[in-house]
Amino acid sequence: MLLSVIIPAYNCEKTITHAIESTGVFNSKDIEVIVVNNGSTDNTERVVKELTQKNNNILYTESIKGVSNARNKGIELAKAEWITFLDADDVLLNEKIKQILLKNGEGDLLILNYFVNNSKINLFSMTTDKINKNTIISEMLENPTKYLTVWAKFYKAKLIKENNLKFDPSLVYSEDSEFLIRYLLVSKNVKFIDEFMYNYYLSENSTVRKYNPQMIQEYEKAIRQIEHNLLPYPEFNYSLAIFILMQFNLMMVHSVFVSPVNKLKELRRVSNKRYIRRALNVINFKNMATPRLIPLVFCKYHLYLLATLIYKIRVIQNSNNVSK
Repeated sequence: MLLSVIIPAYNCEKTITHAIESTGVFNSKDIEVIVVNNGSTDNTERVVKELTQKNNNILYTESIKGVSNARNKGIELAKAEWITFLDADDVLLNEKIKQILLKNGEGDLLILNYFVNNSKINLFSMTTDKINKNTIISEMLENPTKYLTVWAKFYKAKLIKENNLKFDPSLVYSEDSEFLIRYLLVSKNVKFIDEFMYNYYLSENSTVRKYNPQMIQEYEKAIRQIEHNLLPYPEFNYSLAIFILMQFNLMMVHSVFVSPVNKLKELRRVSNKRYIRRALNVINFKNMATPRLIPLVFCKYHLYLLATLIYKIRVIQNSNNVSK
């Protein structure tokens, strides 16, 4: 078996068939699809089981609730040489998958381009150094939204299992980033492939887009774990600081500035946390040429009203992007 596609399935009766069909499992005996139902209350189970009757390479199983538990169950059952992860409301663009995997068998991690709501994200062209692993890890840490997603990548099953790599079920946010960083650290050969292989559909139902009063605490939990993972690697200290600041941006846009709390007060409170202040020390006014760092520079120098204005604008832009 060449490829195991692991799909966590939660209340996805309307999209799961399209997701499964997009893998190419109905056209290739080299592909297996493992659908892991993790607590659905709709007809997901029935829909998937009907498909398993049509194809022996589609496996239905269950896990306790949580996307990490579902992915871990899929890893446990995977039989193929390669593993990839597919969200139940997204699709794979499978025309060249087999060709790419066979051609790049010496790789440990294959990273491909993808679409977000049909907009192209060309990681191959964005990546300045596609050979040096440390440079790649640094670039991914500094651009987590583009790079540190678990999908649109192909992983060696042997490497995952030999290193007992699992998703951390205690993490609600950034669990895919945390897993991917650990995988990168044990990888030797990371390859970027100039092909589009995934379509990610951005929606209001995305976990990160639902207001959660515990979001900041949950992000902090993931940050602490990632800091712990990178502790033996001081060469990533700067990139880790930028990663933390990017998580701060997410906290502001998806939690503080869409919540009923006093936004200015909460912005001050979070930005003055010790781990945020440490990260803010790596930037200065020169970084204002980089749009994503502008509100962070304002926070560093306690210009909170200006930072507030930027974050309010970003909330509006974010809402418009989802509605398109």
